[in-house]
Amino acid sequence: GSFKHLKNLEEFQIGFSTVDNIEDKAFEGMFNVKKFLIYAVKVSRFAKDAFTDMHALVELNFHNNELEELDEGAFDNSPSLAQLYLYENKLAKIPKNLFTKLVSLETAYLNENAFVELDDDIFKGLSKLKTLYLEGNRLVTLPSQVFNDQSALMELHLENNAIKDIPSDLFAKLETLHSLYLSSNNLHSLPSNIFKHTTEIETIDLSDNQLTDLDGVFTVLSKLSRVVLTKNNVSLISDGTFYRCSMLSELDFTENEIERITPGMFAGLSGLKKVVFHTNKVSVVEPASFDSLTELETLSFEKNKLKSLPRGVFDKNAKLESLYLGDNEIDHLEGGIFDNLHKLVRLHLDYNKIKHFESGTFKSLKLLKSLYFNDNQLSSIEPKMFEGLSSLTYLLISKNPIGSIACEAFEDLAALESITIENVKVEDFPSGCFSGLSNLEYFTISNSKLKRLNKGMFAGLGKIKTLMLSENQIHHIEVGAFEGLDEVNTLSLHKNQLSEVKGEMFTGLSKVDMLTLSDNKIASIDQSIFKLFPNLRFLYLGQNKLHTLKGDEFTTAPKLTILDLYMNDIKSLPADIFKTLTSLSTLNLAFNKLGTLEKGSIPIVPQLEYLRLDENEINDIKPGTFDGFGSLLELDLSNNTLKHVSGEVFKELTKMYSLDLE
Repeated sequence: GSFKHLKNLEEFQIGFSTVDNIEDKAFEGMFNVKKFLIYAVKVSRFAKDAFTDMHALVELNFHNNELEELDEGAFDNSPSLAQLYLYENKLAKIPKNLFTKLVSLETAYLNENAFVELDDDIFKGLSKLKTLYLEGNRLVTLPSQVFNDQSALMELHLENNAIKDIPSDLFAKLETLHSLYLSSNNLHSLPSNIFKHTTEIETIDLSDNQLTDLDGVFTVLSKLSRVVLTKNNVSLISDGTFYRCSMLSELDFTENEIERITPGMFAGLSGLKKVVFHTNKVSVVEPASFDSLTELETLSFEKNKLKSLPRGVFDKNAKLESLYLGDNEIDHLEGGIFDNLHKLVRLHLDYNKIKHFESGTFKSLKLLKSLYFNDNQLSSIEPKMFEGLSSLTYLLISKNPIGSIACEAFEDLAALESITIENVKVEDFPSGCFSGLSNLEYFTISNSKLKRLNKGMFAGLGKIKTLMLSENQIHHIEVGAFEGLDEVNTLSLHKNQLSEVKGEMFTGLSKVDMLTLSDNKIASIDQSIFKLFPNLRFLYLGQNKLHTLKGDEFTTAPKLTILDLYMNDIKSLPADIFKTLTSLSTLNLAFNKLGTLEKGSIPIVPQLEYLRLDENEINDIKPGTFDGFGSLLELDLSNNTLKHVSGEVFKELTKMYSLDLE
């Protein structure tokens, strides 16, 4: 009765506390409380009369506790209770007649408990119940009459249990049911008349079961708009399975065993907008299979065993926007196969065995935005291959054995914003090869046999912002190769064969703020290089062959904030090498050959915050080495040969919070 004087209290809440017991009549006098919450405490039970005076209670929330049992009659004095939250407890059994007096209850959360079975009359009297959550328990079977009193039920959650079978009359009284969730159970089959009386159902989720046969299951569900059947064992969809499901808009058969697609599978489904057969065993699509799907917007056959598609298979799918055919065994496409797909926006043909595209294959795809045909067997990019793709913004053609690219192939791609060319055999591109790509912003050529960058190679690409030329075999950059690239801010030449870099190589790149030259064979740097990069802030020179630095290398790059000299052969640093770098905050000298450190060994950079000296040959550090480095926050000296370090060495590093001496 601790709260009995709080006559006007309408809401009560306790959470995340150490309360472990609720005594009899603990809430005596709380006549006007409408909302009562006790959550995330350790209460395992509460007395039968705990809520005796709560006649006005509308919401009772007891989630995330340790409840193991409830007393019969615990809620008898709360006839106005509409919402009951008992989820995330340890309840294994519900006493008979617990809910009998809850004539106003509309929502019950009993999920995430330990129920193994339910009595057939456990929900007796809950005639106004609209939503029932029972997922995340251990239910194996359900009594056929358990929902007989729930004539108003609209949403039923039974997912994440261990239900093996369902009585044919389980849902016989649920005539208002709209949504049913049975995913992640052990269902092998469903009675053919299971939904005979639930004709109002709009959504059914049967995913992650072991269903093999669907014959007769959905024939009466004329209002069904969405059914999820992913992760089952369905190998055959009989003709007419969904015949009366004229409202169905989405059909998802991801991760099943379906081998063949037939026209009869979609009989009566003229309103279907999304069909997914991702990860099945489909090897055959019969002609006219999709002819009835005139409203179809998305079709996915990724990860199947398709080798070909019949001519005209998409002729009646004029509203299709997304077509996913990736990860199959398709080796060719019939001429005109996409001719009627005037609204197509996304097309995935990646991970197939396509060797050749007929001229005009894409000519009707005026609205296509993204095209993936990476990981195929194309040996060349031919003239007019991309004819008609006037709206294409993203193109991925990596991992094809392309030996030649006809430059005029790109003439039709004026809207393209991003192109990725990887793993091709082309060694160089002639001047003006990409001139048709006037709107290109992101350009990647990587993992190829590209050996040289010719003058004018990027002519006409004045809008490029990111140019990634990593992991090629580039050993020569012709003067003027980058002319006209005034908007590039990121340039990567990581992992190539460059042995020298000269200033004239990089003319035209005045806006670059990130330059990556790591993993090449560069032995020296001329200061004239960085005059061309007045905005350079990030410079990566790791994994090269730098050994002797003159001291003037970075004088023309005053805005540098990150300098990476990782894994070179540097033994010492000139005294003034960082003098002009007044913005430098990060310096990486790891994996070099620095020896004994003393004052001046690391030229002072007052504003430096992060310094890596790990994996060098440092065997001694003299006091004064880090004098002047008062802003340093992190210092890595790990994996050197230090045996003793005086505390005096770090006396000025008062801001440092991380020191690694492993």
